Amino acid sequence: MRILILVILFMLLGQTSQPIYANNPIVSITNNKVNNYIMTTGVPGYVPVIIMAAAEMKSKEGEKFGKFQVVIYGEAVKQFADKDAGQKLIEMAKASGATIILCDLALQHFGISKESLPKGLEFVQNAFMYNLNMLKENYFVLGV
Repeated sequence: MRILILVILFMLLGQTSQPIYANNPIVSITNNKVNNYIMTTGVPGYVPVIIMAAAEMKSKEGEKFGKFQVVIYGEAVKQFADKDAGQKLIEMAKASGATIILCDLALQHFGISKESLPKGLEFVQNAFMYNLNMLKENYFVLGV
């Protein structure tokens, strides 16, 4: 019987020792911040869909929508070698609030020079390292 009373006593004391908040402080902090996103792809057909996702996020989040970066590597960088197709994607991205970033390693691998690409693109040396570094900056990063 003593053991049962001690167990119940410890359970009750354990429950009351935790602070009670009217508002969860972690949720309160995160709800007021701006959300920044990075989506990466190496698949050419995914780029327009990712840009459309940026537009939808911008309309849903309003003031909480921060930066939306589309980081492109691998085969997907080839579509920007066609200036007309690349320019359409850049204009689509600007309208949706997104920035297109190409991987230098992929451009070098496929023999594409930055000068031959349409204006309005940004570049990073290594797409994967860039994504890892941006995670440290509290970006939401998703690879597709």
